[in-house]
Amino acid sequence: MPMWLRKGLVGLVAVLTFGMIVPTSYIHTETKPSRESIQEPGSDIPPLKVTEELSNTETESRNEEADDDDLSWRDIAGSFYAKDELMPALQSFAMKEAEMQGMQKFGSVISSQIGDAYQSDIVPKFGEAVTAAANKANVDVLRNLEVSRDPASGLGERILHLYDGNTGKELIKFHVRRDHPPLDGYWFNFHYHTHEDGFQSHHELGKIYWDKNTPPHWMA
Repeated sequence: MPMWLRKGLVGLVAVLTFGMIVPTSYIHTETKPSRESIQEPGSDIPPLKVTEELSNTETESRNEEADDDDLSWRDIAGSFYAKDELMPALQSFAMKEAEMQGMQKFGSVISSQIGDAYQSDIVPKFGEAVTAAANKANVDVLRNLEVSRDPASGLGERILHLYDGNTGKELIKFHVRRDHPPLDGYWFNFHYHTHEDGFQSHHELGKIYWDKNTPPHWMA
């Protein structure tokens, strides 16, 4: 039955019965869709994996840093052509090695007491000493430098040596000596030697006080 006719019959019945009867079978109702059936705009777009992407980025960054730490000096030097570009990289490399091998040599007891002073006061001066010595060397020699990785234990002085990787000739030696002046405590004397005078002269970088008690052996 047409909608207009249905509405007319409903109105007529309501008038004739004074509104007491309203045919419910002809009332048109609309069912609203449930909230669950409504799909909000963009709801079909999968969530972004922000956390996972950030985690991957951080992991890659850490891996790159680890790779940089594993590079030899020859690998690093291969990235530079001019000597003036090479020098800052060599100084940075020498300081990193001095810090790492110095802390290894000290052992846990000594490093816990003098480690901060060593890193802030001694290591930068050693970096400057390496730069000064390297300025007098041929660029090909600098590209082929090697660093020793066996700090002396016990009472030995050696922290590290830099030498020509092609000839084995040592260029600079970085050492630490134990001094015990009369009526005074123990001091650690950091110094270096160069090949220019056959490693005879002590070029002092600085001293760090220990204590009146005898310090433990290196690498203890």
